[in-house]
Amino acid sequence: MRDMFVGKVIEVSNTNICVAINKELETPYVIVNSNPIRIAGVGSFLKIENDVYEIINEKTILESDKKEQSKKIASNRVVICKVVGYFEESNFRQGSSGDTPNIFDNVYTVSDKELVKIYSGTSYADSIVVGSYLYKKDLDFYIDINKFFASHSLIVGNTGSGKSNTLNTIFTELFENINIQNSHFLFIDTNGEYSKAFTETKLYRVLDTRYPEKNTIQIPLNLLESEDWRLLLEATEKTQYPIIKAVWNGVIKNVFIKEDQADIAQYILKELKQAINGILNSNANTTNKLGAISSIREDFVFLEDVFYKDIQDIFNVFGDYMVNGNKFILAGSTDYFTDYTKCICERVNNYKTQSLKQEFTVEDMGLLLNITHLYRTYKYSMNENNTSPLIGRFNSNKKDFKVIFLPYEVGKKQNIIECLYKDKNVLVCDVSGAKKDIRRIIVTFLCSKVYHYAVNSPKNKSSLHLIVDEAHNYLSAQNLDKEDAVAKTCIETFESIIKEGRKFGVFLTMATQRPSDITPTLLSQSHNYVIHKLVNPRDIEIMKNTVPYIDEMSISMLSILSPGQAIFSGTAFNRPNTVQVKFDESITKVESDTIKLMHNWRRKKNFDEESLAIARKDVERDRELSAILGWETSIASDELECKACGEKYICIDKNHAPVGMCLKCGEINCVVTCVQCGRSFIIDTDVIVDEPVYCEDCSRELF
Repeated sequence: MRDMFVGKVIEVSNTNICVAINKELETPYVIVNSNPIRIAGVGSFLKIENDVYEIINEKTILESDKKEQSKKIASNRVVICKVVGYFEESNFRQGSSGDTPNIFDNVYTVSDKELVKIYSGTSYADSIVVGSYLYKKDLDFYIDINKFFASHSLIVGNTGSGKSNTLNTIFTELFENINIQNSHFLFIDTNGEYSKAFTETKLYRVLDTRYPEKNTIQIPLNLLESEDWRLLLEATEKTQYPIIKAVWNGVIKNVFIKEDQADIAQYILKELKQAINGILNSNANTTNKLGAISSIREDFVFLEDVFYKDIQDIFNVFGDYMVNGNKFILAGSTDYFTDYTKCICERVNNYKTQSLKQEFTVEDMGLLLNITHLYRTYKYSMNENNTSPLIGRFNSNKKDFKVIFLPYEVGKKQNIIECLYKDKNVLVCDVSGAKKDIRRIIVTFLCSKVYHYAVNSPKNKSSLHLIVDEAHNYLSAQNLDKEDAVAKTCIETFESIIKEGRKFGVFLTMATQRPSDITPTLLSQSHNYVIHKLVNPRDIEIMKNTVPYIDEMSISMLSILSPGQAIFSGTAFNRPNTVQVKFDESITKVESDTIKLMHNWRRKKNFDEESLAIARKDVERDRELSAILGWETSIASDELECKACGEKYICIDKNHAPVGMCLKCGEINCVVTCVQCGRSFIIDTDVIVDEPVYCEDCSRELF
């Protein structure tokens, strides 16, 4: 709609003005092209030259109340406006231009093009449409791509408020309309809702540790750092992490860096010999030494790699000796004084194998951790209780790690982006099939790996976008109070991303139904907010104190928003915008709808036409199945005819509908059963039934 003259200024005071509306506009609506258009109503915008004012109040004045100025204008309707900004070189700026209107200056409406700039401050070329304004449904709502996607965002709302559909709409519109080359998007799909969402060109991966054959999130071991293992194993900084660091740095140096020159078999054998020697030469009791070495030998039984079957005869040397006091003596010897510990060490060191090993696996990492743990415990008299929980955690998660982390093949190299994305730009990771703890660990691991790749990559114009659905599962401040080590690492990782990521082109979007659970740092560092319906007073208060520029009117609306309606606010928008997000059931592919119980349940009484139609379909399916399997029908009789319509749809299953109801017309028939032959038949409803009841044939035969 073009600019329309609506009235004149009759009063000016600081930032507010009073406008007398034309006599022709006694109501806030005019008809334009057969459509009613709202003009000069509360919440609308007016323009005086380049200055823009918002109508905040409206009143009708009597002739006796008119001021001298307004008497010169034929108007009984006055609106009070406040300055909100001005246009400068076709761009909208917030605040005052410094110019003050004069009495009797002409006042105009703003055009739709100007209205878009007032609301979102964007242009068509740099934006996407995600819905329409709630109070002006004929006007599309645009999101500025640069301001929204190059920032951190938070999407909140109660269950069923439309968060998932909004997330899908925003990114689907982006992918359909914009070429996102050189950028990567990682969606964390917590509940398995987005397998068909966003774009058909995405890569969809599944984290499923319950059914390994379904798992498609697989990372080569050589992409891990010692810090990653610290996260995966929840290692303590001072006692457990040094073991991880020593083991993994050794693997990197002797296996990954050497590439084709690496001899994995000889490296593991060398570490095993060192551990055995360290234990034997420690100050511990000899019985305990032998127990520690025997525990390593017992572990070999459970290792799947044939390499360990080949080298387990390294332990055969201990069969030639026995423990006597604090010494190893020859078995069967009467020499109880000579200690053969040094001899055992020499024989262990001289052990050789011709076995080859082409891969380094999770299993190998577990062995190295265990023997390094025992080596340090005995060699340096460390407290075993400080480090043994690390081994326990590895063993409890080893099955899951083997599903996720691929063996390193000698000479094979990939970076994390090539490994995860292949040749795609959009990756959806469905983590709904993983156990809670391993899910939190792997989500943190994946986001941390791609973030650090972006940080350490040569500077370019690419960007990385991390989108975490149901973020409260990973970023809840309440878990910190429970001294949850996984939560602490998880939150530290994401807080680092949201505080430092922007300068490296890394941006975080979080969606949650419980904003009050998210840590204050993550809430406050978000730049843009999409707020759906919230009813919890604590959540509403959090939003009120967190979201910049949001006004009391928007806050008061949070508890009454309908599904699909949301308030968009933040640095990407000039003001809070109440929006009806686009939703087309035929193309929206988010699998988050609330279950329709009546698709499976059936009405048993008070049937309407729709319920009868559903019941008839059930009867038809039952009869088709009965014909195939040779069973009797169970819902409606094939013999009884309705007294009203003559159709054979009389219900005989009281759990489906009242017995005797015709599922064709809804008539209730009186069905009785013959006590002699068991056959059911219908009698008139006004007939008095005497017990016992007999059918005509049985009655004729008996009486």
